[in-house]
Amino acid sequence: MDTNNNQQNSNNYSDSMLAPKRPSGPNAVYPQAQNSSFDIVFWIVKFAKYWYILLIGLVLAVGLAYIKNKSWSPLYKSTTTVLIEEDKKPGFGTAFGYSTQTTQNNNNQILMYGSYDLVAKTVSQLNITSELYQKRRFKNINLYKSGTVEIESNFVDKNAYGLEFEIIGLDSEMYEIVFHGDDVRPAFRITGEYGKYLQQQQLFFVLVNKTSLFSEKYDLHFRFVSNDQLVADYNSRLRLQFVMDGSSVMEISLVGPIAKRDVDFLNILNQEFFADNLMRKNESSQKAINFIDEQLMVIRDSITSSESKLNAYQMKSGIYTQDKSIRAYTELETLDQKRAELKLRREYLDDLGNYLKRNTNEILVTPSAMGVQDAQLGNLVEKYNETTFQLKTLKPENPIYKRYNELLQDTRTALNQAIQTMMRTLRIEESNMESRYNRIMGEMTSLPEKERELLAHERDFKINDSYNTYLQQRRIESQIQMASNAPDNVILNQPRTVSVVNGQEVTNTYFLFVGIVLALFIIYVVCKELIFNFTIQSRDEIEKLGLPVLGTIEHSDKKNQMVVKAFPKSGFAEGFRNLRSRMEYVTKKESPIIMLLTSTEPKDGKTFIACNLASVYQLTGRKTIIVDCDLRRPAMSKTLDVGNEKGLSNYFIGQVELEDIIITHPDYEFDVIPAGTIPPNPSELIRSEKTAELINRLSEMYDYIVLDCSPVGLVSDAHFLARHVDVVLYVVRNEKTNRNFLRYTVNELKDDNITNLVVVYNDVNLRSGYSGYGNKRYYGRSSYYIKHDSYYHNDYLES
Repeated sequence: MDTNNNQQNSNNYSDSMLAPKRPSGPNAVYPQAQNSSFDIVFWIVKFAKYWYILLIGLVLAVGLAYIKNKSWSPLYKSTTTVLIEEDKKPGFGTAFGYSTQTTQNNNNQILMYGSYDLVAKTVSQLNITSELYQKRRFKNINLYKSGTVEIESNFVDKNAYGLEFEIIGLDSEMYEIVFHGDDVRPAFRITGEYGKYLQQQQLFFVLVNKTSLFSEKYDLHFRFVSNDQLVADYNSRLRLQFVMDGSSVMEISLVGPIAKRDVDFLNILNQEFFADNLMRKNESSQKAINFIDEQLMVIRDSITSSESKLNAYQMKSGIYTQDKSIRAYTELETLDQKRAELKLRREYLDDLGNYLKRNTNEILVTPSAMGVQDAQLGNLVEKYNETTFQLKTLKPENPIYKRYNELLQDTRTALNQAIQTMMRTLRIEESNMESRYNRIMGEMTSLPEKERELLAHERDFKINDSYNTYLQQRRIESQIQMASNAPDNVILNQPRTVSVVNGQEVTNTYFLFVGIVLALFIIYVVCKELIFNFTIQSRDEIEKLGLPVLGTIEHSDKKNQMVVKAFPKSGFAEGFRNLRSRMEYVTKKESPIIMLLTSTEPKDGKTFIACNLASVYQLTGRKTIIVDCDLRRPAMSKTLDVGNEKGLSNYFIGQVELEDIIITHPDYEFDVIPAGTIPPNPSELIRSEKTAELINRLSEMYDYIVLDCSPVGLVSDAHFLARHVDVVLYVVRNEKTNRNFLRYTVNELKDDNITNLVVVYNDVNLRSGYSGYGNKRYYGRSSYYIKHDSYYHNDYLES
């Protein structure tokens, strides 16, 4: 067959429907590689390939998560709810846009409940000086109020706070405290007796009381804690919020590992808050009582003196009463009572003015407690008291502290102005009172001297007695008011533990570790199979290079390389029959067909394909010959077990004739031309004119000629031979052929205008469920050729 005829066959092949159409001749151009797409089946198979690694990883993940969860400690949420009852009286809250008093305002309640001073008072009431806990392998168990061991500290040096001490029970009477040392303090051991004080180098002074629940087997430890540490801890964990917008029900909650201690804290916090609320309500009344008591102490001496003078004069003069002076006396008595009220008002205003001058920011006595009925002054005093209290609950660094301080100064100025106005009014009232008093005294000048003198003594006594009575009445009213005061708030729900807030952490830990293992597994498979695996993994990768795949050869574990001859009814043989049929289809002729087998590099299976392809052609009864054109590393003679003393190389150099090197194999019934003696210049021999002459002679003698050539990726022999054959079978071995090397080699073939190139995809494991066909899985587990009961199942090879 001449070269033109072969070129015509190549053109016929290029028009076939198997591969994308491409132009022939010197301007032939291969189609562009297909766009990449994600093949889920391919990756499922790849992941399933490493199932054992995933299984081991999941077992490790569950085990590590189980160990991690051994150190998990529950965090309990303890909560209480309080109803904030609002006072509808107007107050200083209007200065900030509130409609109620600041101490009753919802936001202010949160500030007061969470104030540092209130938390500090609560912590001091808890009386916690140490933390006792049982030390286990993975976590510590707090023994707050467990009844195991009671520790009472009398003195703890600041350097001892936070250090861990171990309690070792020696017997029923003695114990040992062990400090294991740290970077700055040496270790020590001291022995003590239960119920007796123990001292060690002035670091701490502690009394340990053993209870009936104590066991020497407990691995008990304790550390001293300071009030400042506890206050900081509770301040950071205390949460206050209203249960819904616009509601006056406030929820106070704590989240922590020691639920019992948090419940005790909330109970004491409520008690302290209510006591503080009641104290503030009673503080003004108590101030009024103290002020009245001071006035009573002053008036008590005056009453005693005036009463003694009256009694002495009555005994001396023998005059006890005068009917003529009754009317005037009664009117004077009324004036005296009013003068007493004015006197008390003046004393109150003087005291209030002096207090404002001292600027000590303390609670003021309300005017109503002193009988001063002035709405403006009462509102100002109430506003001043509430602002003063609010400032006490805030620290100077608080953003609203400055606003309250400015409001207090404005209220102080307004109070001074109101006091001055009231003092002017008071002086007018006192002047009118004196005028009436002088008029009545003038009317009484007509009385006898002894009667006037008696009346004067009685007036002095009555004035002091009226003032005393008035003060006593005000004192009783203040006491009644103080006794009737009650906290403004109501506990709706007593403190209790409601939930475990971190209960999902156990499950989440399992999910986390399993997720990490899955992520690492995916990364491992992707890296191994895609990033760090440079071999061909699927048929899609070949087709993306623009190469048509003529057929797929299944993986075989058999040592016998001639599977078609040995097992003609197997799936392997069927794969080669399919390749034979498609060969005739793409070349568009039955014979003679000249085919060249090459590959990217050695061990891709081209000799295996060539020998079995020759065998499957021989089964048709047509004349077939296989020629070993690999003059560098010939392998066909070993595969077919034929001699290699003389062969193709010997023919090229003229040592033998063609008839001398053709061997008819007795077992396989097709002819073989071995490679012969390995020459020093194989490339030159292949490119000689005798190659074309040999191919032409063989095409006249045989129906099918199979040329087994050297790897085209390493040597150029196949480039020359490809121009003399009908089709080039490029063998690509699954998970063996280098992807980048294949791409490079294919590009070289494209540059050489080799258009009669098709791929035989070799060594594909069809039993894996993925044949490398991408979405066109002609052979899979459900395939007729792979079914266990199929006639073509490869278990037939075992028979």
